[in-house]
Amino acid sequence: MNAIQPRLVVGALLAALSLAASACGSAGETAVAAVGGATLSEDDFEAILEGTGTENTSVVSSEEAALRVGEWILFESWIDLAEQGGTELSGLHLDSAREEQESARALDPTVPAVDTRYGRIQQRYRAVPHLIADHVIAISDVSALCSSHLLVETQAEAVAAIARLDAGEDFAALAAEVSIGPSGTSGGDLGCVAPSAFVSEFVDGAAAVGGAGLSDPVQSQFGWHVIRVRSFGPLERGRHQEMTSDELTSFVLDNHGAELQQLQAELFDRDISVDPRFGVFDPNAGVVVSKSSTTGAITRADTSQS
Repeated sequence: MNAIQPRLVVGALLAALSLAASACGSAGETAVAAVGGATLSEDDFEAILEGTGTENTSVVSSEEAALRVGEWILFESWIDLAEQGGTELSGLHLDSAREEQESARALDPTVPAVDTRYGRIQQRYRAVPHLIADHVIAISDVSALCSSHLLVETQAEAVAAIARLDAGEDFAALAAEVSIGPSGTSGGDLGCVAPSAFVSEFVDGAAAVGGAGLSDPVQSQFGWHVIRVRSFGPLERGRHQEMTSDELTSFVLDNHGAELQQLQAELFDRDISVDPRFGVFDPNAGVVVSKSSTTGAITRADTSQS
């Protein structure tokens, strides 16, 4: 079988997620920045600064302000890109993010509670990778094959293995006993992977099962396979029962790097603005260029001025 493709991390997004996050402002508040119809309000920006350790939020360094605003633009641009493409940030994404955040908080009490302003901000942006995954699913051909197999040298051995399975023997125990493949020691389990990870004969044999079940003997360059298919088909949340929401998201980000790169190329091709007191957004670099270093700091009270 071919090697599984290495993970393509949505680098800046996932790195920024560990540092800070932000949210859409309320109507009528002074906007620090805007992406499409979303705005970063003064109140949310203050919550971000407090949540990331700024002691005096009334005066913030130009570099810190540019960093935090730039992170917000990054997250909000992903949301706007997905929504413009027809995939909305939904309660399903937010529920997954809530579970992640509550689990993280159980281990680290410095993680903000979801019922706080900054906690809600964090929840919203923990949901972004799930949103991106669902957007890739919506616009691309994304399938998963969840299976186990045992590998033997001859067709006769494969037929004999199937007879033993039909008689009620446990697949994992039989694979551990007779399989010559590297997965034999783990009961033949191959997990849920992209069909492209396998040679074509294996995929065709699994597809011929027509759902969950046991394949006929399948010959490939490696020998003879007996495949136990658990699920096979287009990827969507809930279809492959053994995949958690996190695992589905990771599966898409791991296996669809080309689609992610194409989306990243369009990421900042949208209406993005920044209050000039905080800097200027550079769409080529994807960052906010801070105010002149001679200024040094921004007095946030100035942001309400025209």
